[in-house]
Amino acid sequence: MVSILRGAMIVVTLACWGMSLYKLRDLARDPGNRPLRALCLALLAITLSMTIQPFMPGIDRLLGVLDVARLISNSLSLLCATAAQAFLLYLTSDGVQTRRSVRRRGGALLVTVAAMAALSAVTPAAAGLDDPRVRDGEYYGDPFDAPFLYVYLGYLGWSLVQVVILAGRYARIAHRPLLRLGLRLIVGGSLWGLAYVSAKLLAVAVGILRPDWALAADALVVLAFTTSILLVLIGSTIPSWGPMIGLDRLWEWAGALRDYRRLYPLWRRIHEVLPQIALLPPGSGLPGALAVARDASLRRVRITVEILDGYASLRPWMSANVAGHAQRVARQRGLPEQQRAAVVEAAVVGAALRARRAGAPAADETAGRPDPLAGPGTELGAADQVTWLAQVARALSTPLVQDDNRGMRSPHRNRGGPAVRR
Repeated sequence: MVSILRGAMIVVTLACWGMSLYKLRDLARDPGNRPLRALCLALLAITLSMTIQPFMPGIDRLLGVLDVARLISNSLSLLCATAAQAFLLYLTSDGVQTRRSVRRRGGALLVTVAAMAALSAVTPAAAGLDDPRVRDGEYYGDPFDAPFLYVYLGYLGWSLVQVVILAGRYARIAHRPLLRLGLRLIVGGSLWGLAYVSAKLLAVAVGILRPDWALAADALVVLAFTTSILLVLIGSTIPSWGPMIGLDRLWEWAGALRDYRRLYPLWRRIHEVLPQIALLPPGSGLPGALAVARDASLRRVRITVEILDGYASLRPWMSANVAGHAQRVARQRGLPEQQRAAVVEAAVVGAALRARRAGAPAADETAGRPDPLAGPGTELGAADQVTWLAQVARALSTPLVQDDNRGMRSPHRNRGGPAVRR
């Protein structure tokens, strides 16, 4: 298992070299791009850190100091984590505050590396360079325990938490799908990096308490480290190479298909009552599923238009009283504003569908009813409209709406006189 994982590390190292050279080419074309400069620094640092690791025995003998190669490799890993923070900070802003924040992080890195070097210098060597285990390389496979290791892991853990926060925050507002995906992969890779920090500490404890488990602990460390680097590598570079292999088109297709599936329950409920909204007869079974998959973007537009046509037809049966009652119930349940708005909309649509199916007359209190598509009081574009309708579709099937609708009594005006309860 360990040999397989170490083989995977070699593959990841080669991939790091490839991506580093690829991004350096981009930097040569745009040398003033601060986010790109930070990204190239992060890629080069982790590439060199991983490249050094197989050659640690030779580097230590060349420089005449045991574990100096480990110190250099760890320092490069910290440089990568700090540059990754700078990359994420520059993505959102290039102002004075951002540059000041980047400089502070750079200063913290210098202090940390200096502390690691000082601790390494004053810590007695665990073995001599002429020790057979050192010459054979066996020493470098054992769990490593030295004071500077804990400084390294502490700073690395803090840096990875910062990367998770920054990447997660920007992923929520990023508009480009591949950039959003890349940032989420960076978050995942950073979480695996935190798992590496934990595994490294565990390996030290295992090496002291249960040396017979050292091999399994080492495998866990290598697995977490390799997975972390791979995810961060892909996430940080996918926005540039993804479009070249069609990932943006694939993402758009998958998003359209997902939106169609999310909207379908709402469309089905409306279509059962108002079959005339369908522009074409709905497909069924495998042929229908293939037709949707083949033209997912067009199907998403069609199903949205048909739902809106259904809304227009149901408008006379949409009751302001139902909306008010659902609003009170949702507030009593403590629902957040966005979810509360979707629940109210779903309750109104559900009640209108039942009234229309039962042949009830139109509601008599629609005049004060807000536009159903206004959602939580905002103007909706096409993408936001799909998102809002999907939220309504999901709310329509929740127990809160179903239970509330079963017990809801909406006043409708009787054709022959006063309002009646149905």
